Amino acid sequence: MPVSTNSIADAVFPLRTLDPEEGDADLEVLRDIIGQARVVFLGESAHFTYEFNRVRDRVLRFLVRELGFSAFVLESGLPEGITVDRWVRGGPGRLADIAREGITYDFGRCVEMHEQLSWMRRWNAEHERQVGFHGMDVPGWCASPGPGVAACLERLPTEPGDRELLLAADLGSRTALPPEAVGAPSVPAGLADAITELVGRADAAGDALAGQCARGASRVVEFLEHGLYPGTGRNLRNEVMAENLERILEGEQRILVAGHNVHLQRAPSFDGTVSIGGLLAPSLNDDLVVIGGTHAFGHLPDLDPTAPPNQRYVAAGPEPPPPPRDTLEAVLDTAGHSVHLADLHRVPERVLAAVTTTRAQTPQQTLSMELAPREAFDAVCHVHTIHPARGAEDVP
Repeated sequence: MPVSTNSIADAVFPLRTLDPEEGDADLEVLRDIIGQARVVFLGESAHFTYEFNRVRDRVLRFLVRELGFSAFVLESGLPEGITVDRWVRGGPGRLADIAREGITYDFGRCVEMHEQLSWMRRWNAEHERQVGFHGMDVPGWCASPGPGVAACLERLPTEPGDRELLLAADLGSRTALPPEAVGAPSVPAGLADAITELVGRADAAGDALAGQCARGASRVVEFLEHGLYPGTGRNLRNEVMAENLERILEGEQRILVAGHNVHLQRAPSFDGTVSIGGLLAPSLNDDLVVIGGTHAFGHLPDLDPTAPPNQRYVAAGPEPPPPPRDTLEAVLDTAGHSVHLADLHRVPERVLAAVTTTRAQTPQQTLSMELAPREAFDAVCHVHTIHPARGAEDVP
């Protein structure tokens, strides 16, 4: 697509609403941005936000209805997500339980996710062409291999020693650990070898999903013993998520993948490790479109999982200062909209030449990251001001 020589306004497409029930005519630009790509990455600059959750829901509905996408994939545990997929296809269970137990890092305990999952279930009840749910991350919040082992064993014929393996693998943690695995529970002796044997057992049974669950459990053990970074430029979670996406694509037509920018962008992350986009771009080539997510203002939401629902996602600390002039956020915010899509291939070269960084924002850190925008993203959804997600009740 030719690059415009006019202002950034030619590349910007305002979103008139965040309500997924209000139609999607303002998302039509996605047809041009996505084309025939099988895989769309939809990033966000901060987790637990109302705006990015709503944009994700709206984009998913558009891609399913208009472009035939068959699955939604989330930065969440792969084994846990099996239950969510079963539920959106009409399976049993209460939504609050499914979202709490089936989506890790507590991404599922908000109103926006409940409404998205409910829509997926309604769509599947009313249409022959189904939309599935997948997690792509390691099991157990990267803190316990138990969910991966349990999901694998559930799919295999029972053998002696399975109960003992389940008990040994359940390390009991529901709290994500820091990259260095500081404070991680000790791994029981022999557990790593037992899980390796389980991987072989799943492979021998020809059950690819069981094998991926067991491999995820094995990588959690690796993390607990050695940390997130097993070598220069490597990020264990990114490697697992890339591997899981390759498996998911074997059974899906077109997928929407949602997660943080630092995982999804094609460019290296702020820690210098290769991202999922960087790992998969060479093989997917034109079948991959990466849409980043940026914001200019607002407190970074944090999580208090023990708080009442209306206080679960909270504004953490002081609001960061305005983005510096050389950031992608500052340039995109000049468009003056509360939320908009920007097609970076239409942004004038001279405008992007002024961009040298973007902000890798989490509740714990605000870091500048060197960035050539078009190397990282094909398009960006920019939010002027973010707000915390709305906590959902833990009962239906």
